[in-house]
Amino acid sequence: MALDVPRRVIFLDIDGVLAPIRHWDRYGDLEPACVEVLNEIVTHTSAEVVVSSTWRHGRTVAELQVMLEEEGFTGCVVDKTPAGAPGEGRGDEIAAWLAAHTVGGYVIIDDHAIHGEALGDRLVVTHPGCGLRPSDAPRVIEILMRFGAAA
Repeated sequence: MALDVPRRVIFLDIDGVLAPIRHWDRYGDLEPACVEVLNEIVTHTSAEVVVSSTWRHGRTVAELQVMLEEEGFTGCVVDKTPAGAPGEGRGDEIAAWLAAHTVGGYVIIDDHAIHGEALGDRLVVTHPGCGLRPSDAPRVIEILMRFGAAA
């Protein structure tokens, strides 16, 4: 890996991002159109994916990679966020992951607001019923490229 190329990371939720929630009582399946938008983002930024979704529980990183590849994902799942202590939120889990890893830039894609110091300006919130849309890609790419620029 070239030392002058900063590592870029996408913290990825799945429900409401890649799996639109179409009914209040049932979470959806992965939507190929949403996966295609994620592929576009990864292609433009060379970002790696860290799964922050509850889908990470009970699955290995390799299993998450295969699950996404089966739906057309062409990028690389490199990790998942750690499970936080009781009462901790997703922002705390992302902060813990960032504290343990060096990254040049990151973005959080989620269908809910994520609270935490310095996380808000890196957050792209999707509509849970639609998931990741082509109109979200420019903002995600801009955040990854702006914050991922070499110092």
